This record gives sequence, structure tokens and C-alpha cells, in this order.
Amino acid sequence: MPELPDVEVFKRYIDATSLHKTVRRVTAPAPKILADLSVNQLSRALCGQRIEASRRWGKQLFLELDSGRWLALHFGMTSYPRYQRAETLDDTPDARFDAVRLFFDNDYLMAFNSRRKLGRIRLVDDPEAFARDQQLGPDALAIGEDDFVQRLERGRGGLKSFLMNQKQLSGLGNETSDEILFQAGWHPARQVRSLGESERRRLYRLMVEVLEADIDAGADQDRMPDGFLLPRRREGERCPRCGGDIRNVKAAGRSAYICPRCQPEP
Repeated sequence: MPELPDVEVFKRYIDATSLHKTVRRVTAPAPKILADLSVNQLSRALCGQRIEASRRWGKQLFLELDSGRWLALHFGMTSYPRYQRAETLDDTPDARFDAVRLFFDNDYLMAFNSRRKLGRIRLVDDPEAFARDQQLGPDALAIGEDDFVQRLERGRGGLKSFLMNQKQLSGLGNETSDEILFQAGWHPARQVRSLGESERRRLYRLMVEVLEADIDAGADQDRMPDGFLLPRRREGERCPRCGGDIRNVKAAGRSAYICPRCQPEP
């Protein structure tokens, strides 16, 4: 499932390829990913429009049209954007999994590829209103340290559950939450209320460091810095810190990968 770093990489890719180009034609080979929206409605909303800007909120990506409306993209599992010359479409093996294609006036297209058809596309009037309606917490890279600390002070349950609660923070998933807790040396079942003030602030700084490192690596686990769990986040792999075995455990009903030596159970 794409998490905040993946969606930020998608955002930068779209910014570099698809801004300020006029949409001439829209097709939807897999219209089931359109949420409360028909293909004709999508086409009428987009044709003649340009994508002027983008904004990410957690795992959601919003593309601003010059009409003032926004195209909201949720990538679900295995979805991603692809930009290419329209004339090469028939030679692109993955094109059979395209759910929606926007054809631009420069003879290129942007495809929303969704192999498992779990992504979603919507039209919205305002990203912030949409986030409120969806009960999304602040973006994990946009939240300030004091706000983060206050949410932890009011929080309940285990640390992994807190980090993955999209009503508290938007954007963190299984992988990034595991990495943050590995860097902290804390078990995912450790209770939020057990953290002291300095530990809450340390968790915030580690969250930002992990997200920024992941984005710098292009959301490619194999390019993560030495000492990170993500490239070894599999049962039986060796811990990059102590050499012990990585294990899969359950914490408040959630699956987590940890090093039992470095992250002892509370």
C-alpha cells in the first residue's frame, strides 16, 4: 500500500511531467476506480483544463485544475502514475492495467495505472474540506512538533496503533511505522502514555527523519541508508544494528516487524 513517501514521490513525478498542459481527451479503461463519478462527468470536468498545482495530504494526492476544482487521487495497492508519449501506448506492457488516461495537447499522456483496481479517483472542491469529511488527521510531514506532542499526550493504546491511526496522523502505514519504532528502539506494543516529554519529542524528530530519508531514496527500500530496517523487513533477516533475527509480531492486532533484541517487549 503506498504510504506518504510513495505519494510524495508520485507528486514530484507529476509536477515534473504533467503540470501546465491542457487535457484534450480522457479515457477510463477501468471506470470502477471512479468514486461517485461517471466517465462522462470526469471527461467534462477535465477536458480543456490544465493541472496547475499539486498538494499531498498523507496518502492522498490532489491535483488543482484551472477551473478551481481538484482531482483527488488515492493510490490504493499497486497504483502509480505514468507519463509517456501517446504514440508509444501500444508498446507499453503495463498499459493494460491503466484505469484512467489523460491525453495532453503535447501528444503525451498521464496514466493512472492500477493493477488491482484498488485506487480511487474523485473530483473535490477543496482538499481541506475533503480531509475533514474523511476525518483525516494532519499530514505527518506538515504537523508541527508541539501539535504532535499534544496528540501523543492525549493518545491511548500502543505506539504502532497510534502512528497508523489516520485520524491522528495522515500518511503513515505499516512500513514507515515499523521503521520509526525501530529507529527509536521501542516495541510497537509500548503504550503511548508511557512516553515522557523528551521521548515524545524524540519520536517526532525520528518520524520526520525516517519520512525524509525514504523520500530522498525515491521510496526505494534498497536505496535506504545503512542502519535502516526497511531493506531487511522480512522474517529471519538480520538486524542492521545488532545482527539478530528480524521477527514478525502482533501488537494490538497489527502485524509488525521488529528486532526483539533492539526493541524489547515492554
